[in-house]
Amino acid sequence: MSHPLLVGVDVHRKSNTVCLMDRQGQEIGPRFTADNNRPGTEAFIQRVAQQVVAGNFDAILIAAEATGWYWYHFFRTLDQDPCLNRWPLELYPFNPRLTANFKKTYVDLDHCDPIDAFVAADRLRLGRDLPAPFHYEERYFPVRLLTRYRYHLVHNLAREKAYCLAILYLKASEYTRLEPFTNLFGAASRAVLQEFAALEEIAALPFDELVEYIDRQGKRRFPDPTANARKLQQVARNSYPLPEALQQPVNLMLGMSLATITFLEQQEKRLNTAIAEGMASIPHTLNTIPGFGPVFSAGIITEIAGVERFDYDQAKVAKFAGLKWRHHQSADFQAEETRLTRSGNRYLRYYFCEAANAVRMRDPEYAAYYERKYHEVRQHQHKRALVLTARKLVRLVVRLLTTNQPYQPRRP
Repeated sequence: MSHPLLVGVDVHRKSNTVCLMDRQGQEIGPRFTADNNRPGTEAFIQRVAQQVVAGNFDAILIAAEATGWYWYHFFRTLDQDPCLNRWPLELYPFNPRLTANFKKTYVDLDHCDPIDAFVAADRLRLGRDLPAPFHYEERYFPVRLLTRYRYHLVHNLAREKAYCLAILYLKASEYTRLEPFTNLFGAASRAVLQEFAALEEIAALPFDELVEYIDRQGKRRFPDPTANARKLQQVARNSYPLPEALQQPVNLMLGMSLATITFLEQQEKRLNTAIAEGMASIPHTLNTIPGFGPVFSAGIITEIAGVERFDYDQAKVAKFAGLKWRHHQSADFQAEETRLTRSGNRYLRYYFCEAANAVRMRDPEYAAYYERKYHEVRQHQHKRALVLTARKLVRLVVRLLTTNQPYQPRRP
């Protein structure tokens, strides 16, 4: 691959702008635009193939910003096209941040599609720190779609719960501080929030009736419903009173927010079931790790898509996940506080961190490691300890995926 044709593509919903370049940085013909559909991509393939033959190139390297999903059909068509695959073909989906930072190295460039295509081609020509080439993995991609949508859904659920708590403060300002229920979004808590229009109704209810109501709504599962009733009455006494004019809109907003939370939780359960079904055809041993289930296994395995891509090197997997810390040193100065690069795969980092939190609550070795890291500092203790535990978990995951052996806890 000493004389490749470099192709930079600026991808959009309707069209793709293309720049062709050789290894010396000379453009091969004028920049052009092709429709981002099947006929447009076929015309793009023919034009690129003609340039390869005319210029006697020995390989084709194509780069495009991975903007939404607009690049996916384009790249998948190129990856499976027999015409282009007559030569060595590599497709690079660029993180938009990669080309944006590279563009800053130029003195002054306008922001337009032809220039963005040129920048992508020139960054490809540089060749250093490129992402992994794209290949359609039919084995992993369907489940990966589900795990990424679950990531989106879970973040929406967390956002809605935070918004719901803000509304709840208007109705009962002491509710989240005193916590009359362990789960503020549980069935009993939701019933109390939705069936009583104002806290005065709770305060006026006889204590025995309130205890029976809470016990019934909790399906007789509370170990001491009288304690919940006392806290609930304390919430009614200590909270700011809500003006009568605001009771109707606040209760309406709170009910709608709780209904949205219920719907999102049901959707999450459906996704978890679909993910578990999809993982049935992918053999692995990650489920032998305490705290691992099909969701965490799927989120990690489908994003890694084969440890052979990383030469079975756990450090490369950690860097791909963004679990890497920058060094900050100048002369004799060495910074003690360093930050995560956060430039890797956010989905893989999320599932590693979530899995680490589950593992450290079930495995003594990881629990001890988390506690040790937690007490090393005074700020950001949980986040720091959790990320470091996730980094430790990377080594275990790579080893199990490499050897396909079940997890064996270390002897104390």
